[in-house]
Amino acid sequence: MKQTFCYSFRFCCDPYANQERELDALKVFARQAQVDDVAVFCNVEELNTGHMREQEQVVFLQLLDAVKSAVAEQGISVSVNHWHSLMHADLGKQLPPDQPFRPMVDVDGREAALCVCPLCSAWQDYFCRMYAAYAAKKPHILWIEDDFRLHNHAPLRWGGCFCEAHMAEYSRRAGKKLTRDAFLKGVLAAGEPHPYRKIWLDVNRETMCALAKKVSDAVHAVSPETKIGLMSSVPYVHSAEGRDWHGLLNAFAGPNLPVSRIHLPCYSEIAPRDYLLRFNMISMANRALIPENTEVYPELENYPYSLFSKSRAFTRFQMLSAMPLNLRGMTIDLFDLNGSGIVLEDGYQDMLRELKPFLNRLTDEQVFCAEQQGVCVMLCETSSYTVHTDGSGRMESLYPQEVYYAGVLSAMGISYRFCTDPSVKGQLCAVSGQYFRNLSEAQIRALIAENRLILSGDAVDTLVEMGLGSLIGVKCVRWMQLNGGEYTYEEVSTDDRFGGLPHARASAVISSADVLKIEYSGAVQQLTAFYNSFRRQTSIGHVIVDRNLFVDPFGHFPEPSEVPPMQLNTVRRDLFQYAVSALQPEVTMICGAAWLAPYVLRQKETLQIYLVNGSLDAAPQILIKTAFVPKCVKICDSRNQRRLAAFAYTDGMLQIRESLAPLDACLITLEP
Repeated sequence: MKQTFCYSFRFCCDPYANQERELDALKVFARQAQVDDVAVFCNVEELNTGHMREQEQVVFLQLLDAVKSAVAEQGISVSVNHWHSLMHADLGKQLPPDQPFRPMVDVDGREAALCVCPLCSAWQDYFCRMYAAYAAKKPHILWIEDDFRLHNHAPLRWGGCFCEAHMAEYSRRAGKKLTRDAFLKGVLAAGEPHPYRKIWLDVNRETMCALAKKVSDAVHAVSPETKIGLMSSVPYVHSAEGRDWHGLLNAFAGPNLPVSRIHLPCYSEIAPRDYLLRFNMISMANRALIPENTEVYPELENYPYSLFSKSRAFTRFQMLSAMPLNLRGMTIDLFDLNGSGIVLEDGYQDMLRELKPFLNRLTDEQVFCAEQQGVCVMLCETSSYTVHTDGSGRMESLYPQEVYYAGVLSAMGISYRFCTDPSVKGQLCAVSGQYFRNLSEAQIRALIAENRLILSGDAVDTLVEMGLGSLIGVKCVRWMQLNGGEYTYEEVSTDDRFGGLPHARASAVISSADVLKIEYSGAVQQLTAFYNSFRRQTSIGHVIVDRNLFVDPFGHFPEPSEVPPMQLNTVRRDLFQYAVSALQPEVTMICGAAWLAPYVLRQKETLQIYLVNGSLDAAPQILIKTAFVPKCVKICDSRNQRRLAAFAYTDGMLQIRESLAPLDACLITLEP
């Protein structure tokens, strides 16, 4: 019987070797794990033969029939997970003579042996025929894998496509014959974006949306009710190839709702705190960019498989922490893709069964359908059109760096939400990277005038470069280089005790970042100052300007989805919480903890806080700074046990006498 939260189990079976055995195992696993949907892998990973010929597909069509029969009495639906579109990588294979598809060409002019160009009409027709044949089996969801992209097609460097057909189109739009090298130099030129940048992004944007519609038309002509789902990877990388999230997902959707398999950013187990950081900077950003009505089934992947790769506890943590994405369900890939089969002794099915009631409850009560509350982390889909590159000539210089504060704030216990609306008003907005380049001067003035802001050093530097530094009281700036000797630590300048210490210090060397030395035109509230190894002050540090702007002068971060370790410590947590409270007292925060991430939602008269513990330490109690005055507090833990909680509320601080175990989550409901 189907439940509210859908477990979609991605099932690898070798129809040439062990089909009957694995169908029996599937029935057992599905019953024990409470699976709702089985997504059958076709031509997958180690068993992939290249672009599968249509006569090979017959075997997998028969496998789909067999799976349907095997799980029918359990009321389980069947989906299709064809493993490739353009192809992830060559993997030692090449296109055979009877598949005259045009290969993808990379930034160096190298041709792929197996990965194809998305403009190739022969491949497009082939792919549509393959998917129409699957559609005839009336699957629940027909998945498009994440190789439906321009980047990451090994052994190509970065990706493509710069084949002759693409170069002809780039040349047509440029109005002159272009070589690949000349075109790339324009695309990646430093300073104000060259017109070639827009051509590159526009062609990709239009090509992939048109291709999605062609596939959708082929599928829905055969089976209108079949949903097409898209797996995707990292949003800031997709930005560099001009991805149109709404256009793409709506084109695939056709008559149905859009469906997305958002990447959960680790295939093998990592430190939970690092995973939570990436989740907030990657997965949550992806959710903010896609249509609100999208059915989301994130990709829970265990690679390279078995309990040696990912524990049951960490798998459970990933599922719990993914819930703020406002999910319809989860795709679950646990076992080898070599056809070996389901390994019941690993015990994942027991964990899945035990967790299901809590996930059902959160879904039934539509907890995450409400708009999240907190600091607005500003995000723009089209930032690669406007970003100024570093002049290195690398495609990676097109990656925007706008998700930094989603990682920092959540780690520090400060509630946040992504915001893609530059006309937002009355909010505390966090801006990093070169976000301001996406806005007109009038929009920038309005954003600053009608909100309070947290700005990184990069954001301040961008405003100064745009000639708008005066809007935030900045006269001039200069970058100080990490480990260049100008600064090694930061010290609190006020009498406030951060980290429980007077004039506390926070290191700013080695695993830190560059610092923007700023000269302000007027008086500021100086919170910290930077010092060198000889204890001499070299620059003022974090400041509040005019009681509506908090400047965090760090910047030039190396990776868009990483936070330098030195940025996260008790002193800086208390510093940020102090500044956020000063600028926007209504923002809800978790105090006295590390890696205790709150997701805050307003439900009619109640305030709900979904709390995720990414630490390996238990939280012995829960301290919440909130302007919401509760009459009663309810807790629902991940064992689906609901109860009234003992609490005390004094001067804006809510103390809940409940603990939260490591890698666990709970839903806290405050009633007025």
